[in-house]
Amino acid sequence: MSRVLLITGATGKQGGSVIDSLLELPNASDFTILAVTRDANSGSAKKLAGRASNIKLVEGNLDDVPALFQAANKAAQQPIWGVYSVQISMGKGVTFEGEVKQGTDLIDESVKNGVKHFVYSSVERGGDEASWDNATPIPHFQTKQLIEIHLRDKAQSMGWTILRPVAFMDNLQPGFPTKVFLTALHNHLGDTKPLQWVATADIGFFAAQAFTHPEEWNHKARGLAGDELTFPQISKAFENATGSPADTTFWGLGSVLTYMVAELGHMIGWFASDGYKADISNLRSIHPQMMNMETWLQKKSGFTTK
Repeated sequence: MSRVLLITGATGKQGGSVIDSLLELPNASDFTILAVTRDANSGSAKKLAGRASNIKLVEGNLDDVPALFQAANKAAQQPIWGVYSVQISMGKGVTFEGEVKQGTDLIDESVKNGVKHFVYSSVERGGDEASWDNATPIPHFQTKQLIEIHLRDKAQSMGWTILRPVAFMDNLQPGFPTKVFLTALHNHLGDTKPLQWVATADIGFFAAQAFTHPEEWNHKARGLAGDELTFPQISKAFENATGSPADTTFWGLGSVLTYMVAELGHMIGWFASDGYKADISNLRSIHPQMMNMETWLQKKSGFTTK
């Protein structure tokens, strides 16, 4: 009997990367993938369903987790073995309370339904052990700490793994918003403070490992990063991959961004004062192909490469 996995955010970057990694496994057919989507008739959902015969679409959302599980159980026709949990942290209509409720409701319903292994995508907050106690001043980091603690303390009967990614390389895309964001980073970090980065493809790899080897990953909480770069090193990675250094704009526009978007300002300020502390060398010992910035730019980004 195959293991049934419920993957939230299936048509997004993270959930999609988890599905990609599961399909690349030698034993991919051992899993039935329940891909959660708000609209099963959307083009992205239909494209996803067409990728493999073991992918089934489940229409629902995290605002009504019991209904989501009801739909998932109907689609699976057998018990759900594993869950990948990711919530939207920022954007229109997203609230602090809403994210926490979605995350904790999914944990509680998973326990109720006898799920065996739960993988939660959180955020790195200063080291594998320190992250448990460090909420940080950033609201969408604080939500994740609360969800982590709920998982640790309220789900003793269920296996779990917490993945804590750092800044997403995938958020860097050609266009003016990335220019302004990189300018804001440079304004705050200067030329000497490094920042850790990870490709969402590598988040997917580690999630797939947790589902494939749950005993090894049970009750583990691990930061995920594939590179650590100062701004000049970021610019050099861009130059090596694309032929041009990282493109920025007037420093004042970066300041306007962090002033107008307070959440972003808090986050970049924390990057400068504290920052991520994932153990990259240890991660590479597990996953030697983990991408650095230059490799990601060449293989996965939307930038035109040399």
